[in-house]
Amino acid sequence: MRLIVLCAWLVTATLGGYLATVWIRHGGLRQRTPGVTRLPLWLVLGHVALAVCGLAAWCAYVLGGVRSSAWAACAVVLIVAAFGFMMLLRWLPSSGRHSHAGGATAERHFPLAAVVAHGASAGATVLLVVLVVVGRA
Repeated sequence: MRLIVLCAWLVTATLGGYLATVWIRHGGLRQRTPGVTRLPLWLVLGHVALAVCGLAAWCAYVLGGVRSSAWAACAVVLIVAAFGFMMLLRWLPSSGRHSHAGGATAERHFPLAAVVAHGASAGATVLLVVLVVVGRA
């Protein structure tokens, strides 16, 4: 089961890497002015950095059997999921006063299928991590 979780996490990371590439190619790193982007740099980089740390902790658990690493990965993946959910909510189109109908932000170039696939695989990864860690408690 540990390897299945690792594979799910790697699929999620690959899809996330694709979305990050699209975001960067369309100027996501240059969107620093307040109101220009709906995905602030701290949120994107925090999501990515924590996801990498969680994946590293899970790898330590898979390779070395370090149970504390599994618990760390579990805690981190829940925070990563919260960050991801915040990004999803900010990414969804709106017609409020902060909508960007006039200009396209970098995240508006995300293919819907990639966002859905990343979210679905992330949800599966979170569920599997929690089930494996709690099941071994």
